[in-house]
Formats: sequence, C-alpha cells, structure tokens
Amino acid sequence: MKNSNPTLFATMSAVVLAAIATAGVARAGTEPVAPDKFTATTTAMSPSGVTLRVDVRAWSDEAARGAVVAALAQESGVHEALASLPTVGYVWQSGSAVGYSVKYAHRASTPQGESVTFVTDKLIGGYEFKPWSVTGESSAPATMRKLDYSVIELYLDASGRGAGTLSLAADVKLDSTGALVSLAPDAPRVLASAKLEPKPYWAKDK
Repeated sequence: MKNSNPTLFATMSAVVLAAIATAGVARAGTEPVAPDKFTATTTAMSPSGVTLRVDVRAWSDEAARGAVVAALAQESGVHEALASLPTVGYVWQSGSAVGYSVKYAHRASTPQGESVTFVTDKLIGGYEFKPWSVTGESSAPATMRKLDYSVIELYLDASGRGAGTLSLAADVKLDSTGALVSLAPDAPRVLASAKLEPKPYWAKDK
C-alpha cells in the first residue's frame, strides 16, 4: 500500500533515526569504542602453549568491583552470585570456541608499568575433559584447586608486555575495603608472553 502522507512518513523516519543515534551514544558511553585486548600463553602447566585472549569491554568501577568481592567472599553459591553480575568482557582460549564471562576487570599502575586482574564466573579449563593443572608442586592449597571461578593477573611493563599467573597456582586475596581482587605476589608465573594488543587503526586516538 502506498504511503498517503509523505510528511508523516518523513517524521516517523526522523524519529527512528534519532532513536538509533541516541542508543549509539548511550552504548558508547558505557563501552570503549574497541575492546582492550590482552593475550598470554600458558607455560609450566598443563596444558601448555594455550593462548588466552581477554577482551575487555568495560573496566569495573569501585561499586562493580565491590559486588564481585562480596560474591567471592561467600561460603557457597559463588558461581551463581557471579553469574548474576554484569559481564564486562570475555576470555577466549586458542583451539576452543567456548568463552568465559569476565565479571571483574581492573588495572592498576605499578613502578614497572601496570597490573591487570580479571575474574571469570567459571573455572578456565573447566570445560576440558582433563582439568588444568600446574606442573610440579602447586603453590596453591588444595582448597584453591576447587574454585569454580578463575582469577587471571598479568604484570606488564611500560611497553605493555610481561607475564602473569592464574588462581590455579596462587591464593586469591580479597580486599573488601579497597574493593580489590588479587593473587599472591609470589605466585609462579604460569602465563608467558603476556601483552596488551595494539588497537586497530580505526580505534586509535578515540
């Protein structure tokens, strides 16, 4: 059927376009133009040589970090509590199409560069037939191997390169006052070739 009112049609079109533009602005206000991407490769553990890629779509503010800390401090139902919180990114592993939701993403300056910490609502490697394990003696107590979530921590220099570790190999530290999650600083480095990936050309300077 032909439109019998061109003016009405034009007005409706303008409203739709304005709504789309508004939604785009709102989305851009809560997410980076392009995700921050970090990669690292497993080493001194099984499996070795698996690349993890973390896509960060939003960095957690203090309130969001506090909610994750409270969830991790629970004696039971940690996974359910984490799953109910907003997803701020994803972790992907090479050779698998399965991703893990990131519920906590935080970066902090250090004398060497920065440390970045991520918390996933499921255990990384938990989908595998053979559970992931640290080669040799693990520095983590037996209770830490039963976690149903994962903490990834990367330690990068000024050029955005370094190493990292996983909660599989380290104690998880919770700071309710500062709303922070971290891993024991003396934990074995089971992630090598860690780095902040460069932004695509179209996202630079935005």
